Amino acid sequence: MKKIMVVGIGNLIMQDDGVGVHAIRQLEELGLPEEIGLVDGGTHSYDLVDIFCEANKLIIIDAMQAGGEPGTIYRAPLEELGLKEAANDCISLHQLHFVDAMHMVNLLGHQPQAIVFGVEPAVVDLGLELSPEVAKKMPRLIELIQIEIQTLMSE
Repeated sequence: MKKIMVVGIGNLIMQDDGVGVHAIRQLEELGLPEEIGLVDGGTHSYDLVDIFCEANKLIIIDAMQAGGEPGTIYRAPLEELGLKEAANDCISLHQLHFVDAMHMVNLLGHQPQAIVFGVEPAVVDLGLELSPEVAKKMPRLIELIQIEIQTLMSE
């Protein structure tokens, strides 16, 4: 069982929506410790149920529309986000599927600690590149995730 799983969620062909996957690709280049699992979660959150069940601790990276300036980085424990299994309370671009997947994990008897890093998108449209606003924040996002990993490893 992996102690910590870092999961990037997003669609690479929808510009800033792919921020989570872009982050995973950058983290793969860092040579993180073996007990850290890095997962390109794409857009199929139900496929993540098995991965979530393997983890004691999760770090989720996703685009998150929360009303801030494009490129704003948010960090919160999952339970503090108040996410529900209803489409009318959407914060994340993948919230409905992600929340359903986490609910399924809990129903299976697993309660991994989950921290969510969200990045406010500037552009969600066809394209392979991040917007300049989000691309500029990627080094800071990677730094914050590394700090989070170190914190979780010391617990």
